[in-house]
Amino acid sequence: MALWNYNGEIVYSDGALSISNPESGWATRHYYKVPFTNVGKGGLVNLPTGRFHTPSWIKVHDKATLDDIIVDKKPFEELFVEEKNDQKWSFKSASSDKEYTVRYNKNGNLSCDCWGYIAHKRCKHIKQVEDELQKV
Repeated sequence: MALWNYNGEIVYSDGALSISNPESGWATRHYYKVPFTNVGKGGLVNLPTGRFHTPSWIKVHDKATLDDIIVDKKPFEELFVEEKNDQKWSFKSASSDKEYTVRYNKNGNLSCDCWGYIAHKRCKHIKQVEDELQKV
């Protein structure tokens, strides 16, 4: 129950891929890489023109499943793109052993990797950094 890339052709196999003449080429597991969206792996839809992944609308093999889909980007990865200003501040959590980091994101704004920031785009860590920067 997997897709395989065998000599450039995508083939489906219910179990192990059996090749009649294994010396004639190589087979590797085939995955479709899709860009990250807020719907996770998305879904698959059958249309008269074929099977497509949504929301990317990439055409996939007729037997493709969501197990054959890999999301290309991690959630919140875009928050911390190291650019010119690599200044950062670390804060120890008061309730656990976690450490949170405040940095400048690609837009030049402060971002934090705590759940308060991820959920509300504001947190006490950013407030503390802003207060510190105003003193300087």
